[in-house]
Amino acid sequence: MNTVLELAVCTISDKAAAEEARRAAMAAIATYPGFVSWRALASLEQGDMIADLVEWKDRQSADAAAVKVRTDPAFTPYMASIAGVTLMQHFKTQNTI
Repeated sequence: MNTVLELAVCTISDKAAAEEARRAAMAAIATYPGFVSWRALASLEQGDMIADLVEWKDRQSADAAAVKVRTDPAFTPYMASIAGVTLMQHFKTQNTI
C-alpha cells in the first residue's frame, strides 16, 4: 500500500489545552475522505514539543484535508494551541522492515 505520511512537529503553549484540542481534531479528521490513521506523539526531551503523524490514502486526500482543516471548527482550538511549527512535510514510504 503506497500511502502518504504527513509529519507535523510543533511547539505548544498549554499542554493540557493542546491535548484536549488534539483529541477533538483527531475525532473530526477520522471522517475525512482518504484518512487512514493519526499517531499523536509527545517529545520525551522537550515538554512543549508534539508531533502528529497522519497517514493518508494518497497525496490528493492529504491536500484536500489541509484545505478543509482551515475552516473546520473542530480544528480551531487545536490550531490556536500551537505556538510554532518546526516541520510540516509529506512523505512516501521507500522501505519497510
